[in-house]
Amino acid sequence: MLYWVYKQTMELPVPYVQNDYNFAFLLLIQMYQRFERQAMPLPYFGFRIRSRILEDEMPGPWVSNDVYGNLIIRPYEFWILSGETVESFQELVTLVSRRLQNYNVGETCMTIENRILLTLIWLRQYPTYTLLSLTFGISVSAVGRIVNIMWIPMWEVVSPLIRWPAVQDWRNCRGRWPEMSNVVGCIDGTSHEILTPMTEPQEEFYSGHRKYHCIHTQVIIDNDKNIVYVHSGFLGHENDAHAYRQFGPIGPGQLMDFPNNCYILADSIYPNEYPLVTPFKSVDIVRAPRREQRRRRKFNALHRKRRVYVEHIMKEFKTFRVVGSLYRHPRWQMASIVELCVGLSQRRTDMIRDRF
Repeated sequence: MLYWVYKQTMELPVPYVQNDYNFAFLLLIQMYQRFERQAMPLPYFGFRIRSRILEDEMPGPWVSNDVYGNLIIRPYEFWILSGETVESFQELVTLVSRRLQNYNVGETCMTIENRILLTLIWLRQYPTYTLLSLTFGISVSAVGRIVNIMWIPMWEVVSPLIRWPAVQDWRNCRGRWPEMSNVVGCIDGTSHEILTPMTEPQEEFYSGHRKYHCIHTQVIIDNDKNIVYVHSGFLGHENDAHAYRQFGPIGPGQLMDFPNNCYILADSIYPNEYPLVTPFKSVDIVRAPRREQRRRRKFNALHRKRRVYVEHIMKEFKTFRVVGSLYRHPRWQMASIVELCVGLSQRRTDMIRDRF
């Protein structure tokens, strides 16, 4: 249709050719010659959408904001945004500043306190770089550089807080739950939603149970609600049993040394083998005698009562929205980001337990 309109309305080139194909070729030549004679190119030709919208933009210089100085006099807002008190934040600054000597942080007008605060807000609230740019008065690229540099020394500081206890420490945990005196911990997994992969096979990351693409994390706690082990980076198509098979074996003399006659509560999807204890399935309960059915149901009720503690712990570190919402950054960073959030959560738990 467009070709027919041009043929009917435009001035015919000379000589006029009756063949439609030759006429279309000459018509294109005529249009190109007219375009070449113009002094300026077509408006917005080849411009990005930003250049088209902000053609007459005259950006002023960035003025850095002292967000830390403004928040330090408002302790509650400081706690909500960063997950740290003013005192614990100062301790974190002292620990991280020692590690920064090994990193090239570049030239920045921001203080170390504001850089760490920016990273904590990014972890805790997971805003866009644009919002952080307006809040701190720096460019979007500067926000990205600060986040990519600062989370690494923070991970080095808090990741040692998650450590596998010694055998004697496990033995000392026995008896804290009277109804299950030999149970010393719980294990469970959680998922972190990610963007749909564009280059890798999507089916590897898709969870049929969750109905989205995700990365899995395995968490083990003791019966004092301390996180003792975290392992992230399992693909979304794997369930908790497959993930459990992949990290180090747990048992006497194994890579993760664990004493005899001690047990860890697990969900029914995990293998029912030492040291894990899973609940009875409904089929096993129905086929048992009447007295045994009551005993097994009572055991499952006690199992749920204690195993729910690991769900509470996972809820605590997933309040960091960088791992509790749709993750929008490179996936190779996610396992370490999860460990960082778990370490910060454990640090916060220890602080509350000691001071309050």
